[in-house]
Amino acid sequence: MNKNRLLGISLLIIGIVVMNTIDNDLSSFISGVLVGIGGVLTISGKTIFSKK
Repeated sequence: MNKNRLLGISLLIIGIVVMNTIDNDLSSFISGVLVGIGGVLTISGKTIFSKK
């Protein structure tokens, strides 16, 4: 596994924990963003930005 996939998995876990522990509108938004970004990083395994 590369670093981006590990980062994606950790963002997924953090987002799910925040979603299940804190019941607030802002925390729901933040956890949704974390789960979304984590899912994309886990599936793709790379970032959009490339080093040139």
